[in-house]
Amino acid sequence: MSWASPSLNRPIIGVTTPSRNGQGDFVAPGRYVDAIRAAGGIPVLFTPGESEPQVLLSLVDGLVLTGGGDLCPSTYGEDPQHPQVRHVSAERDRFEMALAEAVLAQGIPVLGICRGMQVLNVVSGGKLIPHVPDVYDELDHFNPADRKPTRHSVSLIRSTRLQQIAGTEEISVVSWHHQAVWDVPAGWRLAACSPDELIEAIEHETHPWAVAVQWHPEFTFEEAEHFRLFQAFVQAALQFSPRLASSMPSPEAIPQVA
Repeated sequence: MSWASPSLNRPIIGVTTPSRNGQGDFVAPGRYVDAIRAAGGIPVLFTPGESEPQVLLSLVDGLVLTGGGDLCPSTYGEDPQHPQVRHVSAERDRFEMALAEAVLAQGIPVLGICRGMQVLNVVSGGKLIPHVPDVYDELDHFNPADRKPTRHSVSLIRSTRLQQIAGTEEISVVSWHHQAVWDVPAGWRLAACSPDELIEAIEHETHPWAVAVQWHPEFTFEEAEHFRLFQAFVQAALQFSPRLASSMPSPEAIPQVA
């Protein structure tokens, strides 16, 4: 893998974070930042609670909706008292749903990861499975004993944008979720599924660049197939940016996977 040259013009990427923790601090997993920097972007953290999230979007060229706690089932018309739903933040739900609606409306490149995929699905009219084991007998998407990540294979749908980016029709991914997309909403298409047929990725049919994956590519961004996803996203942000479009680097100057 070749890391981005600091001399390149670099798009600014908004990265959502969880709400404040018990100490009142905003804490974001660092691998999102590492992956975006490696792919050539400049990450800027977007913290929940901002009253005008659309103003934040005017400052960036792309957005990553990150993983984290559960979306409240009330956001997609289900019982908010499900016993397995946890780490819900109404503040974060409102913030990220507003951001998601705005990037879809404005054509801003967006990458949804885990919870981020679920947010994009819900604002587009889709529903979620509040707890995957309620629907799927065999579970390989997280370790139910200690709720830790697990690794499994995913099939990418041929000729989708995601499959073309990854350059393969099957990849090994790291999963860490117990909620999942139940149905693909209008305007989106299925891009990947796991062996148990759970929806693993969706991509927008008409938006310039909107891709969402259920797994965590930031955990494995050093691996070529996963790094290409961050590269493609950052490149889309570069092309979108009015600030940088006129001075885009030549294709040979863009960081490549070794």
